[in-house]
Amino acid sequence: MTEFWGLFYLVWTVLCYFMAKQLFVRTQKIYLSPIIVVPSLSIVLIFLLQHQFQDYYFYTQYLVAMLGPITVAFAIPVFRYRRMIQQHFKVLLFSSSLAMLVGIFSSWFLASLLDFDDIVKNSLLARSISIPFALVLTEKLGGSISLIPLFTVITGLVGMLLGDLLLLWIKYKNHLASGAALGNAAHAMGIARARQRHELEGVIASLSMIISGIIMVLFAPSLIAVTKYLLGFISF
Repeated sequence: MTEFWGLFYLVWTVLCYFMAKQLFVRTQKIYLSPIIVVPSLSIVLIFLLQHQFQDYYFYTQYLVAMLGPITVAFAIPVFRYRRMIQQHFKVLLFSSSLAMLVGIFSSWFLASLLDFDDIVKNSLLARSISIPFALVLTEKLGGSISLIPLFTVITGLVGMLLGDLLLLWIKYKNHLASGAALGNAAHAMGIARARQRHELEGVIASLSMIISGIIMVLFAPSLIAVTKYLLGFISF
């Protein structure tokens, strides 16, 4: 890919975001939100032009680098609900830890079942946390830095859409549980949807995403090694 296409994709991504944002503000339809429209249009364009996602990521990684400060900013609203969070912190910590275990086990099991190579497997293991955390973890695991943003975006999209449908279907009204579910399952995209549902859900989703990201980076390498050992007894 030439530098022209690199600049084109960078400008394309930014313009798509602002246009999608205006469209979403007017319609308030979740399927028209920037976090769905921009990745979808970009994937279609890359496919039509027969380019590689790795090249697209190389030229737009400056946008990805901005996710670190943005992730930290998610913690600011948490201060307003600090007393309630202190009261339920153990529950949030447990739910984030459990979500991490389920994500690790299911990713490795399905990747082994489908006979993916080790690089893809190691990249999939970090898909359930936000991109800044996932990039750090992927480097530790020996995965692909260019693949993890794609896996993370897909996980966020699917988690947000299916999670929202599931919460509507079971008609569960607890904002604490709903926020934790969306934050752990769909990270930043789950936070966006949770904030639309209720301010408290958005705060809990933000905190859950941060907790799960920290837990994954600190403890996931050891847990993944144990998971690989246990699943090694299963013949795929």
